Amino acid sequence: MRTFMQTIPGGVPLIIGLALICLIVSMVPIRPQMWLYPLVRQAVVLKINFQTRDMLARETPHFFIRYTERDADSVDMVATAAEAAYEPVTATLNYAPEKKTLILIYPDRQAMKGAYGWVGESNAMGFYWGGVIQILSPKAWMKNSQSVEEFITTGPLAHEYTHLVLDHLARGNYTRWFTEGLAQYVEYKVNGYEWLTAENGLSGGGYSFKELDHDFDGLPNQALAYRQSLAAVRYIAEVQGDAKLTQVLAFLKSGVPVNKAIERSLGMDYASYETMVNLWAQNNMKQYSKIAN
Repeated sequence: MRTFMQTIPGGVPLIIGLALICLIVSMVPIRPQMWLYPLVRQAVVLKINFQTRDMLARETPHFFIRYTERDADSVDMVATAAEAAYEPVTATLNYAPEKKTLILIYPDRQAMKGAYGWVGESNAMGFYWGGVIQILSPKAWMKNSQSVEEFITTGPLAHEYTHLVLDHLARGNYTRWFTEGLAQYVEYKVNGYEWLTAENGLSGGGYSFKELDHDFDGLPNQALAYRQSLAAVRYIAEVQGDAKLTQVLAFLKSGVPVNKAIERSLGMDYASYETMVNLWAQNNMKQYSKIAN
């Protein structure tokens, strides 16, 4: 049997090439960029689809899943979880991709890291990149590798599919904190899941929105950055109302930057929004409890 890396030849060169393409696209003014972005994403999907053509495949109404023989007994569970994520994600974002989504299942963590040249430790169970959802085999992390309910509730598909749908809707016009906040919000709304640690409490302040906007992935306390992004999206949906979140998404779709989309939808400037989110989060967001965890 071919290794997973062999099914995706040139894993690291592929990422370098994609990074260069994204850099070029990012240098184009926003509206032309939003026109070019889907073309680049579709090219990536076609490339990965071709490179994984020899893998086993399973098709559902909205997804196309590729996997190795090691996950032949898990693919039905992944298919069920993917379809379970479809309706709540598309309903929350009020948008559905036109084509089926490609999902790749990595048989183990080393394969998932190696395919894209990751270094160091990573506990990610999946990621979204270039129009494709890529996940770690349930057998590599679940306590009960055959529990569909556990995989739906704690697995990565609702989160990663939210990234994908937003990417299609906004055509790349969003910030890292917004897509992570929205993905966590859908997880919270559907499964009640929140990422809580002793390091991401919101009662003692946190990063500024300027930091979240410009260096989300470089912030040293990623757990706190993610927690703040969830708070920022939950504030819009729960305090201002779901209609306001839908309006923000509509502005993003039309090419309005995230900060301006929020200002126009909520009728307040970005600084006031930051202040209100922080105040609301301190009083309404669940805090980490050592007893509960």
